[in-house]
Amino acid sequence: MNLFETEKQHAKAIWLLALLLVFSTTMWAQTLSVTGRVSDEKGELLIGVSVQEKGTQNGTITDVNGQYNIKLTTKNPILTVSYIGFKTQDVKVGKQKVLDIVLSEDVSSLDEVTVVAYGNQRKVSIVGSQSSLKMNDVKMPTANLSSVIAGRLAGVVAVQRTGEPGHDDSDIWIRGISTFTNQNSSPLVLVDGVERSFNNIDPEDIESFTILKDASATAVYGVRGANGVILIKTKPGVVGKPQFTADYYEGFVTLTKKPQLADAYTYMDAANEAYMNTKGQLLYTPQYIEATKKANGIIANDNPTMYNSYLYPAVDWMSELFRDMGHNRRVNMSVRGGIPNATYYVSLSYYNETGLTRTAKMENYNANMRYDRYNYTANLNLKPADKTTIDLGFSGYLSSGNYPQQSTSSLFNSAMSINPVYMPLIMPDGSIPGISNNGDFRNPYADLTRRGYTNESRNKLNSNIRITQDLGFWKWSKGFTASAMIAFDVTNNRDYRYQKRGDTYYFSGSKDTTTGLWNDDVFDSEGGYRLTRTFQGSEQLSYGSDSSETRSTYFEASLNYDRTFGLHRVGGLLLYNQKVYRNGLRGDNDTLVNSLNYKQQGLAARVTYSWNDRYFIEGNAGYNGSENFSPKKRFGFFPAVGLGWAISNESFWEPVQKYVSYFKVRYTNGLVGTDAVTGRRFMYQDLMGGTDGYRFGTSNSAVSGWGYSRYGANVGWSTSHKQDLGIDLKFFNDDLSVTVDLFKEHRKDIFLQRKTIPDYSGFIEMPYGNLGIVDNKGIEATMEYSKQIGEKTFLTLRGNFAWNEDKIVEDDSPAATYPWLETRGTNVNGRWGWIAEGLFTSEADILDHAKQFGETYPGQVSQVGDIKYKDLNGDGVVDDYDKCLIGQGDVPKIYYGFGADLQYGDFSVGVLFSGTAKADRCLSGDAINPFADTSGYTNLYSNITDRWSAENPTDENVFYPRLHYGADANRNNTKTSTWWQHDVSYLRLKQMTIAYNLPKRFLDKTFLKSARIYVMGTNLLTFSKFKLWDPELNTNNGTSYPNNRTYSVGVNVSF
Repeated sequence: MNLFETEKQHAKAIWLLALLLVFSTTMWAQTLSVTGRVSDEKGELLIGVSVQEKGTQNGTITDVNGQYNIKLTTKNPILTVSYIGFKTQDVKVGKQKVLDIVLSEDVSSLDEVTVVAYGNQRKVSIVGSQSSLKMNDVKMPTANLSSVIAGRLAGVVAVQRTGEPGHDDSDIWIRGISTFTNQNSSPLVLVDGVERSFNNIDPEDIESFTILKDASATAVYGVRGANGVILIKTKPGVVGKPQFTADYYEGFVTLTKKPQLADAYTYMDAANEAYMNTKGQLLYTPQYIEATKKANGIIANDNPTMYNSYLYPAVDWMSELFRDMGHNRRVNMSVRGGIPNATYYVSLSYYNETGLTRTAKMENYNANMRYDRYNYTANLNLKPADKTTIDLGFSGYLSSGNYPQQSTSSLFNSAMSINPVYMPLIMPDGSIPGISNNGDFRNPYADLTRRGYTNESRNKLNSNIRITQDLGFWKWSKGFTASAMIAFDVTNNRDYRYQKRGDTYYFSGSKDTTTGLWNDDVFDSEGGYRLTRTFQGSEQLSYGSDSSETRSTYFEASLNYDRTFGLHRVGGLLLYNQKVYRNGLRGDNDTLVNSLNYKQQGLAARVTYSWNDRYFIEGNAGYNGSENFSPKKRFGFFPAVGLGWAISNESFWEPVQKYVSYFKVRYTNGLVGTDAVTGRRFMYQDLMGGTDGYRFGTSNSAVSGWGYSRYGANVGWSTSHKQDLGIDLKFFNDDLSVTVDLFKEHRKDIFLQRKTIPDYSGFIEMPYGNLGIVDNKGIEATMEYSKQIGEKTFLTLRGNFAWNEDKIVEDDSPAATYPWLETRGTNVNGRWGWIAEGLFTSEADILDHAKQFGETYPGQVSQVGDIKYKDLNGDGVVDDYDKCLIGQGDVPKIYYGFGADLQYGDFSVGVLFSGTAKADRCLSGDAINPFADTSGYTNLYSNITDRWSAENPTDENVFYPRLHYGADANRNNTKTSTWWQHDVSYLRLKQMTIAYNLPKRFLDKTFLKSARIYVMGTNLLTFSKFKLWDPELNTNNGTSYPNNRTYSVGVNVSF
């Protein structure tokens, strides 16, 4: 066979092989088929869905069971699935033979659904004022969800008062304060429709977060909704294959602002000045100051044996108590999926944080500050029949907190109470220093490391089951649904206290009476220190515990209606609910009254109507009962009405539609009620008990007996009349949205104890009455702009602003002697004190001024450099008649937030700023009022150098007035006044996140569907005029655990 024939045979073989490959591929494609069901996100099977093999004419539609079956003809088939009202999807088949597909609704802005009280409504039909938070944008390294919402929602004030691990929840008000400070002003929080705390929920488990603000939105909650409502819905199951998601971050924690105290030498200089001003001599001699510098390495030490830091301490208590860095981490694992008749969501998360207190290895127990919490959530959504759904939910947490036995506020107090030269950190033999024989003026370091520890154990289980039945069996019943839910929650708290207080010791030598230096007799004959026990304690740990348990059973049943008749749409709700709640305290606080169940019962109703999505009207009502009132006043009725007009849906709006794409005006007016009185139940009942208030005979001696301890009061409901006028705008094809609300509230019949009854009338306590009236008004606005500004670039800008002003209309105060003493017309949280006109700059200035606080003549007590107060009534005497409103208080009048998100390709950057304004605090207490305690031993802030001095007596632009030593000498300068009042407004970079999504081409080679790497920081920057401590803290002298600044790195993957 020649070469030509050989090549010919090879060519035939190649052609034959090619034909076989084509034939086999065609046969494979022709024989491969796929089947499955198509449903929506709620699990409803869809009939008549088009299922098309992409690039071919091959297709089919789903049958009455939502099922399809299609034979495929291409090698790498892709199904194009389309249906009216839903987004078209392209789905790769791969090697799957069974492929269920879930379609997402193609929802226009008019049909978008949002959460409302006891259900959902189309967003366009909402007439009440509410705000929603996109939980996908919320991720912060904090144990407490309440600390996350600051700056994110208009009208919501969230102020974090401490950063202590496990205790870092925020104070929350909706639209400010509209009741008195001793009344409940917190909003109602509902999680999955049940009243629960949301502080310990993992943000990854939340589907939606909604705030209801006005009467129309909250009236159906009656007694519970007077202060606004927060609605949280956890994630339900979805139809589809199991979707696993894991999120993990690790970070380190620092304090936003650690108080900076004066060093030993600055302290002694200021103490000498104060002591000289008061007693005419120095407290610390130059020799003593020089010895302290030698002992602590400031200058050369020529006698280390005598000059050492035990005998001449210079302790920075803040640095010894608190370290610079802590640690936190969180991991969340979840799985979500299901079939059309059964979907599920299950998650488990773990959070851990260590505090910034220092520890010592001198004890055989662990006093480290550490907080651990495990969260679990399981939601199961069943559809046993075509018109029946069953929703089961279980959630809760287990937490454990380990803390020093002395609270952090006590530790800060100790650091403020003891100056740096009073005692050494520790004695030479490791014992605890102490000078006072009765144990006063404790060593702060020993309080942290040698007093024992406390362990807090918390666990909570929430469970609920809801059954919903569609009643549309007949033509007339279309649109009706019935629903019933029962929930059972239980919480157990237990604190274990292991505590001790050991002996204290101090040097038993003597000091030179002239120089103050230690004499040689501080050492014994062998060169050791001579010590004496100053306080006898115990080295044995004692044990104690406190525990409490709460149980809550909640039931509700409702009938809902929603139906469209041409251009008319009608909706309705009728609901009954009841709650039985028990707070069981074990120990000394357990009483008969505490053991009784709390009971709440109520009816709610809502009617809605809209025509052609233009005109809307809504009526809401709540009817509730309360145990606090007598049977004749027990139930209250709280109605509300709302109107809305979508002007942009009118035909005359078409010419400006491209500029203003949406314009809606809404107005609501209604009543909500409250029965809350702090520390009081069954208000209409008299309480009796043992008392020694009876007095008989000429000796007027007290005789014990049985009498009234609290008076019953026939009070009724306190009601709030709320009005809201809102405007919703969208511009430029919905790229820019703006919402503005004006609100007004008139709350009357607030529970107060009477102030107009004189003490000599003989009452055991001042009786309660429906006496108070408070007005509150304000404005809030929200803006968001989203735009694609390039092929791969997306920008979102957002901001919110709120201002409110409350005013006392009536508080039962007696008639004021002078107008400036009148509390009516002032704000609820206002601060009362004296107006400081500056400092006295000369003796003549003192003589020309009024007498101050008990002086018989000007200058009897006041000296040059002291605070000069305004004599408001001009009677020549500064006293209580000259007090007036001097401050707003620490609850801000203005609160705002703004931020931006920028995405470019797979990279994204997000920032959030939050801030407050019109808030102030009056400073007082140890360290901030120099040497103002009885002993004068307290510490000082490092800014003590900014003080009045005799060398420049006319300079009033200083932080501190003339220094005095001791409580009596400081009485004039420590009054509550504008001198000590400071603006604590701030602007804070609350969060910054940088993220990178791994490209799909990388993920295709792995089992991952998505992967995201991110770094984030919280509380990164704070801008404020106030510099001494974190302005957000609730403290007048810095004795509170500061908020945290965190830096974290994390990863989020799904598969």
